[in-house]
Amino acid sequence: MSLHVSAALLEKYRTSAPRYTSYPTAIDWVPESFEPANYADELKAAANNTAPISVYVHVPFCEQMCLFCGCNVVITRSTDRVDRYLDRLECEFERVGDTGIGSRPVHQYHWGGGTPTHLTPDRMLRLQSAFDDVFTRTEDSESAIEVDPRVTTLEHLDALAQMGFGRISMGVQDFEEDVQVAINRVQSIEQTRMLVDGARARGMQSVNIDLMYGLPHQTLEGFQRTIDVVLDMRPERVALFHYAHVPWMKKHQTALDMGVAPSSEIKLEIFLRAMEAFTQAGYVYLGLDHFALPDDELARAAKAERLHRNFMGYTTHKGSEMVSLGVSAIGEVNGCFAQNFASDAEYLDAIDDGGLATKRGHRMSDDDRLRRDIIMGIMCNGVLDTQRIGADHGVDVNTMFADELKSLEPMVQDGLITMDANAVRLTELGQLFMRNVALPFDRYFAARAAGGRDGDGTFSKTL
Repeated sequence: MSLHVSAALLEKYRTSAPRYTSYPTAIDWVPESFEPANYADELKAAANNTAPISVYVHVPFCEQMCLFCGCNVVITRSTDRVDRYLDRLECEFERVGDTGIGSRPVHQYHWGGGTPTHLTPDRMLRLQSAFDDVFTRTEDSESAIEVDPRVTTLEHLDALAQMGFGRISMGVQDFEEDVQVAINRVQSIEQTRMLVDGARARGMQSVNIDLMYGLPHQTLEGFQRTIDVVLDMRPERVALFHYAHVPWMKKHQTALDMGVAPSSEIKLEIFLRAMEAFTQAGYVYLGLDHFALPDDELARAAKAERLHRNFMGYTTHKGSEMVSLGVSAIGEVNGCFAQNFASDAEYLDAIDDGGLATKRGHRMSDDDRLRRDIIMGIMCNGVLDTQRIGADHGVDVNTMFADELKSLEPMVQDGLITMDANAVRLTELGQLFMRNVALPFDRYFAARAAGGRDGDGTFSKTL
């Protein structure tokens, strides 16, 4: 896949936009639509369903701060602090189990962070036991965990294999030494390769590697060397993220010298060259910033236009409700989004008060569901099937969204989409701009834009 994006096209469509792991995005939730104290009742109502669910567990701890990080993390080496958190997390599992939601089988299970392997193997087994006391995974469930090669040992991998994890996801960002020093994440090729090989030796079926472009000191030549190393490891999946510089939200990012970061034009060239390298090596471009080998389930789902998206990223599981535990964790059950307290102190206090740790949420309206299906169709499969979505929701999409569809017409002229009465489809070039195509259907973003707050400095650039 070799694409050219002109400077004029980049200037025209390079804007800030959500990545749409959910719709509405978390900043657009309507507080009045959801009562946090009633989240247990939502779980009880969801327990009456028999469909499989997803479970996410947030482990926020890291030993040091990576300066590019946008996640909710706690920097500590205190085992007492970790144990206090695990005590409360066990309580949260127990209270979630009291709602009966554990009667539903789990087909997607994920530990994120932070660095879950910041926990010692015995603490990981302790946390797994809390899960097993409440939930049961299906035989073909997907169990994945985020790891850091700098702190993950072979003993960790032994524990993960014992716990049934079949996929590990690890950050690399860039293997160039000057970039690693600048972002405070020095990680050797040897450390990374040991973890990849160790996971495979223990029967784990899938490895994901995260890369990032737009960081200080990155160059075309240097990033190509990183790509060559990653291709030699041949992970089943690769994520190539665009660095989002938001120091007003993440103060540690002020330590990055963005004066030596690549320009917008160089960043685009890095992404295009990476795309070409991965596709020539046999990877399938899933869209946005993800690649997978052809026999990976995500690649097969994308080919069949049945790829979906949730807070864990791309998935093959459509409409799966998600129970999420731990500090800042976001779940979705019974037509509601719900998020726990974002600071570990507030989270611990909430659990000590005897309930769940839910801070806020949002109940989806019929309009939210309709627009979510439109946006997720674009973001996951590169298509807005107006006839299917119209039939699913009992509306005439072409009439109801006439203004939004008309706003896409310049994208037809620019070669980003094709459009007729039945569907809007992204072209190969348009896949790079899928967030731009989805944006007109985001009612909340449009309201912010009308108020002069489009993006609010919250979202990353589309390219």
